[in-house]
Amino acid sequence: QVEGRVKMTIADRVSATVPVARILELAQCPALQGIEFSMDRGRTMNDSMRVRNRVDLVHSGMSPLLQGYTGEGVVIGIIDTGLELLHPDFQDSLGNTRVLHYWDQTLNDSLPLAPLPYGYGQEYDSAAINAGLCPAVDPWYEYGHGSTVAGTAAGNGLANGRHKGVAPDADLIIVTSDFGRPNWRASVADAVKYIFDQAAALGRPAVINASLGDYYGSHDALDAAALMIDSMLDAAPGRALVCASGNSGSIPNYHLSYPVTIDTGFTWFSTNYTSGFGFPCVYFELWADTTDFEQVHFGIGADISTSNGVPHRGDAPYHTVQDALNTLVEDTLYSIDGNRLAVVNYYAELRGGQYRMDVMLAEPDSDTYKFRFSTTGSGQFDVWSSSYLGTSEIFSNLGGLVGFSDSAHYRLPDAEKRVVDSWACSEKVITVGNYRNQISYTDHTNTLQTFTGTPGELVNTSSGGPTRDHRLKPDIAATGDITLSSAPLEWLNLLIANDPAKVDVGGYHIRSGGTSIASPVVTGTV
Repeated sequence: QVEGRVKMTIADRVSATVPVARILELAQCPALQGIEFSMDRGRTMNDSMRVRNRVDLVHSGMSPLLQGYTGEGVVIGIIDTGLELLHPDFQDSLGNTRVLHYWDQTLNDSLPLAPLPYGYGQEYDSAAINAGLCPAVDPWYEYGHGSTVAGTAAGNGLANGRHKGVAPDADLIIVTSDFGRPNWRASVADAVKYIFDQAAALGRPAVINASLGDYYGSHDALDAAALMIDSMLDAAPGRALVCASGNSGSIPNYHLSYPVTIDTGFTWFSTNYTSGFGFPCVYFELWADTTDFEQVHFGIGADISTSNGVPHRGDAPYHTVQDALNTLVEDTLYSIDGNRLAVVNYYAELRGGQYRMDVMLAEPDSDTYKFRFSTTGSGQFDVWSSSYLGTSEIFSNLGGLVGFSDSAHYRLPDAEKRVVDSWACSEKVITVGNYRNQISYTDHTNTLQTFTGTPGELVNTSSGGPTRDHRLKPDIAATGDITLSSAPLEWLNLLIANDPAKVDVGGYHIRSGGTSIASPVVTGTV
């Protein structure tokens, strides 16, 4: 009785919204084993496209197909930044919307149109949209992401006959994701349930596209949001979810994992002065199966680079995960001269058969130190961390260090397991990588725009797998870079005035790419 709202349940998990002031009271309930709450923030992740993916042949019903397939009778759900409702590619020949339902999770929760049982955002049906009563937009500062994704999956080409999507006769259900919403992943699970429930009420099959995700987390699809989505996919036939694998393939190595042995190994993490926490810190999140981390001993030390080498400055005590389990452990890291270098905090929690542990050094005393995370014992763990992602950079270049004599014990980060977290790691979800669609097009000023690369090659930014538990991901790749697709009218006008090279000669479509655009190719195909 804590004034919460249950949204959905599966087995031993409940997705609910609870007032912050009542969380501690809820935590005292003896039936409650734990509370999962993610601090992650979501990220947004076609004529030649149709030819390269052989879509036109399917539209025409080429033998051995007995008919053409264009998505008629199927619902395509898009969870993204929104949709340009006035773009002709998302209307029928009479100017009516192709959107059956639209839930904008970013709109004022206190207004009367918040859908239940969720209780936030605002919901509109096709009648309200056609009457001009739906204020939802695909905002210009999101660069048309939601509209380009929807156009690739299901644009019908009515704007000017160009760049039709894969399933042009499908109906649409749109959910605008609130990327800054606390526990954002839960809101994506809410969106999946909303779309499947609406399609079920119509007696229609549905495929959902989620070109969004986050690079942190356990990368094993054992988090609550992924498990909720898996349950919904299993609940009825005619359901599918397709998602982008991510676009982190070209950033410096940010994944760390190695077999821990009695021979001490260590890795340096740097202070991030523009961290996602809003203050300078060293921070990373560690994940491990319980059996792989019980015998690992870990600690934080400090080194400093000088022209004469990399002298060691000091170490804080070693711990095991049991020391920090549901307990905030605080150490002070002192130099060998007795000077305070940083305060080190650990906090660990158990989630099923996995440990998650936070490691933080808030506002270290100097930016000249390399902070080493050292391990000994036996086991294995995984860390994903990068300044690009808002946490600490993992030091990966030992070649420029003068007089560094301990390289044999240094454990380097690698380029593995870069696929985004949660549902993207589920065996029940189709996760999509990105290969190059084309390398030239004519822009709005009739100028030929050309790019390097070869059509059909995997793009180096496309995130690869496997998952943390070594399952193959992504499942498939499709055309992403460079695709022309529908865009918000306001954004089109801004680009035509200021950067017309990014707009198609027809004036209704813009250049886009990445796994965000590869994913809706597969969504439309499904």
